[in-house]
Amino acid sequence: MRDETRQVEDETVKWAMSDVAPMSDEAFERGRAALLARIDAEQSGEVVPLASRRRRRIPVVAAAAAMVVIAGAALVAPSLMSRDRGPSVGSAAAAELLHQAATHTGDAELEPGQALYVLQYARWSVTEAGHRWMYLQDQTLQTWIPSDRSGTWLYRHGKTGERQWLIGSEAGNARDVPEGLHTDGDFTSTGGPALHDKIEPSFRDPSPEYLASLPLDPRELYRKLRDEVAGNEGLTFLQMINDGLDTGVYPAQVRSSVYQALSYLPKLEIVEKAAVIDSRSGTAFGVTENETTEQIVIDQTTGEYLGSRTVLAKDAWGLKQGQVIGTTSVTTRVVSAVGQPF
Repeated sequence: MRDETRQVEDETVKWAMSDVAPMSDEAFERGRAALLARIDAEQSGEVVPLASRRRRRIPVVAAAAAMVVIAGAALVAPSLMSRDRGPSVGSAAAAELLHQAATHTGDAELEPGQALYVLQYARWSVTEAGHRWMYLQDQTLQTWIPSDRSGTWLYRHGKTGERQWLIGSEAGNARDVPEGLHTDGDFTSTGGPALHDKIEPSFRDPSPEYLASLPLDPRELYRKLRDEVAGNEGLTFLQMINDGLDTGVYPAQVRSSVYQALSYLPKLEIVEKAAVIDSRSGTAFGVTENETTEQIVIDQTTGEYLGSRTVLAKDAWGLKQGQVIGTTSVTTRVVSAVGQPF
């Protein structure tokens, strides 16, 4: 009977041999041994860390200034890979850690009247299409989810108003930058995330029905989410996962399946084993395309999603490799009532 402890590697061997005649147990074990040797050799050399890199994106805003999301689809070419596959040799180590994280996810227990408080701290990167100017801006997004999710949800958005200029300056570019990049203030919704009754539900903006409909089998979930990004198996896929998990609304069972589904993402790698998000440390898994690396940061020992970041993967637009062009950190706590901070 085959060893069950290295499922990722076994699945990879099976996938790699899927186009040939059925293999014998002896052939399977030879292939498995070769794969493990390859992985061990890669791990001994370690993945180049991104300790000097940092990151990220912003909502697209109006108009005349042709604003773009830094780490958004406008800046990356879609992946040409479309075959449904198991974990690749290059991502097997990442898949193993993701599986570990998936086994530790958990949900907070809420008593009647309590709320789940989700605090998202974001540093958005704003630019125009030609990258003649670019700045970072901080925003805090707070969400209170009632213990009875059919009740009233509260949202509180606020930004500092200060800008950290990376390209250009306030004095030199003030008239080119439109106002109103973010909507601040308090908002409410009933029975689910703020936009669930106004736009088509998706992983980024889930309705209660959407949440309930998600398949929990990792392969099926991967296929569904890949369809949402039109078959993209790269940076855009990981951005969608980060945007969805930033909301804090996904229960542990779904997060567990999401982590395992990520193991099917062909370009996913471990980019930093001790990544720090808001003083918390986890493992950063990333996808690199063109100028940027999109990362998801997970504490694989607790299964907690810590946040995301985008960094420059190479020198671009007059900025150096490793420049932060955006980040988010997400913290959740149980509070006594909707509207109460922790």
